[in-house]
Amino acid sequence: MVASIYVAFAVVAAVICVTSVVLNSLICLVFLRNKKLLKAPDIFIASVALSDLFYSVATLPLLFVANVYGAWIFGPQGCKATAFIATWSGLSSLMNLSLAGYERYVALVFLYKSQRTFTRRQAARSSVAMWLYALFWSVMPLCGWSGFELEGIGTSCSLRWKSRDRLDLSYHICLILTCYLLPVSVIIASYYKSCCEIKKGARRAKTTWGKKSPFTRKAFAMERKMVVLFGVMTVAFLVAWTPYAVVSLISMIADPDVISDVASSIPAYFAKSSACYNPIVYVFLYKRLRQRILFTVVRRRDSLSSSSRRPSNDSGGTGESHNRKLLSFKKFDHTPV
Repeated sequence: MVASIYVAFAVVAAVICVTSVVLNSLICLVFLRNKKLLKAPDIFIASVALSDLFYSVATLPLLFVANVYGAWIFGPQGCKATAFIATWSGLSSLMNLSLAGYERYVALVFLYKSQRTFTRRQAARSSVAMWLYALFWSVMPLCGWSGFELEGIGTSCSLRWKSRDRLDLSYHICLILTCYLLPVSVIIASYYKSCCEIKKGARRAKTTWGKKSPFTRKAFAMERKMVVLFGVMTVAFLVAWTPYAVVSLISMIADPDVISDVASSIPAYFAKSSACYNPIVYVFLYKRLRQRILFTVVRRRDSLSSSSRRPSNDSGGTGESHNRKLLSFKKFDHTPV
């Protein structure tokens, strides 16, 4: 294998690791400091951020080192451990993202019927259920239903996709059906039905208030914003995981050598990169969460600058400024997406 290929994958692993750790750490910090402000959609987003952060910290540094050395140097147990963590965190993110899309659809359909929407407790329980669901499918290879091995150029580990053993094939088929096609179907269906509900609401606003009414314009603006939001969510999901699923499926049904090592590693890194842009797509598109992040960063910067001042200066203007920001934060916290 050409050394430049390992260098390229090492750079990609480093970029994904640094970007993911910074963004997801910031998201987790925001939610940690504002526990009382967590709502149902925020719980799914926080769960995805935690999953991506866990994966990035536990596995990506090892991938970087392995690519620098040009080989896997952490032994069979390290291979199994990193593959298990990657599978568990990846599936947890996928399941929670699909559930987040469904929650947005339910919230939109039952906008004025709070008893039919997700509560915080229901969202938390659903998120935990998704983690356990992902854990089940991640543990099975460790128990003998399929297994983990080196993949692609030999610097990362994954499932035995090229195996022709019937037991392995049965697991791979079940995994694709339950952990790829199922969440993709949920996301696409939620997107389509949400768009239909938004169009109905816009038509009702036009009939009730007229085409040029501020209420009608606001309804149409909401329609465009939600269509863009769910569209980006769907596209990001498919871009991240479809190439990996397709290559894995080809490895199952075709000759094991039909796809080169480099070609099979590229989709795997596409899937790993979802840890980077999940925070952007699923968090930074939410205005309320963007404002929370901005508030957290500003508050942190103010606290650091005020600590370098004398106590007499801190007791006056700084405290008053902080209170104004806190009141402002509480005010915009309830703004819509």
